[in-house]
Amino acid sequence: MLATERQFQRRIASLFMRIRTLTRLRTIVNIPKEFDISERSWWMLQSQLTASAEKLLSSVKSATRQYLPHVSRRIAKQRLNARLGEVEMEMTKAYTFFDTYMDVLTQRNSKSLGGLLSGCDVLAADALKKNHVALQEIESPIVYCDRGFGASILREGVLLPDMSKNPLPLIQIPYSRLKEKYNLTSLLHEAGHEALVRLGIKQLLPKMFDDALTKAGATQEISEMFQVWASEIGPDFWAFCASGIAQPASIREIMALPIRQVLRVSITDPHPPPYLRVLLSFEWSRQVWGEGMWNTWEKEWKELYPLEAAGESTRRILQEGNVYLPVLSRVLLRTKFKILNNKTLPDLFELSKLHPVRLREAMKQCLQHKKPLRELSPSAQLAVFRLLREENNIKEEELNSMMSKWLINLSMNKQTIN
Repeated sequence: MLATERQFQRRIASLFMRIRTLTRLRTIVNIPKEFDISERSWWMLQSQLTASAEKLLSSVKSATRQYLPHVSRRIAKQRLNARLGEVEMEMTKAYTFFDTYMDVLTQRNSKSLGGLLSGCDVLAADALKKNHVALQEIESPIVYCDRGFGASILREGVLLPDMSKNPLPLIQIPYSRLKEKYNLTSLLHEAGHEALVRLGIKQLLPKMFDDALTKAGATQEISEMFQVWASEIGPDFWAFCASGIAQPASIREIMALPIRQVLRVSITDPHPPPYLRVLLSFEWSRQVWGEGMWNTWEKEWKELYPLEAAGESTRRILQEGNVYLPVLSRVLLRTKFKILNNKTLPDLFELSKLHPVRLREAMKQCLQHKKPLRELSPSAQLAVFRLLREENNIKEEELNSMMSKWLINLSMNKQTIN
């Protein structure tokens, strides 16, 4: 056997070994059953990896059959080398997808983290899967930890860096959010991004805002800004519909940043100024349930962030924006969509179960260990815990312990969601 032939055979054997590894992700990550993702999610991942592996194996086998028997010839040697090099490049792309999910899923091998992330999957799925055909067959989200200030989502079907399609919604949250579980409404917000795109409503919101604001007498400048901000206002509203007062309570805490950031206005940033974003959440609560604790929150918010601290042009925008928050709230609460069979967005949820009076009753029973939370959706259960923090003198560590057990219990029953 020629040295060149032996070299190519070893190279080909190495390629076969690495390509076949693409199909062994589940075996490699070896997640404990109680923290694992669903069988359907694994099928989606394995199908994509298997398809990539089969394509790569076919390319290697084809090149081997065609050129290896003639490798003593220069042209055959050059062509085999080139084809194998192309396979290496394609395999690198396939491993980008493999490595992405390897990084995401191996976090679940931690006993302290796996159950929490698995419970977060349930919470995100509850916010996402509603009684509508566009949201019934949607894949369940996978939640994982990563660096950063806030949560984010890699939606199903978007392209990964290797240009492959992402088969499952991936929601990233900073680990610090798992230490303040009462602020997990950020998961519901990210689920809202996926849902509003699936329903085709995301693209309708800017025009809805423009029409309503123009009719109400807003300037073109403020209308254009709210059209840009609609892509983040929509998911905020989705989280509100899913968790009630947990959403404004959480966002006022998450957005409690230095005053220069809270009062900052940008026409290019899809996120509204935190000043208006928080006030808008209070307005939803007021329009749904009337007077309540959000009125006190609003007063405190304006005291913490006086508009006098902003520059003249910024102050003018924030003042005008604040005037039209009731208009935008009515649009979101009352608009009927054809895609929803002439129903409103809140009709997808059970806002009646999120009434603060009902949440307080559930909270009292929870404190008495009567376990009433099973009667509520996971998102509504989150609202009960948020209310518990707002209205009871409970220590942070005690609440964190309670909510850790809650998330793990959600994980144990996740098959009912997936």
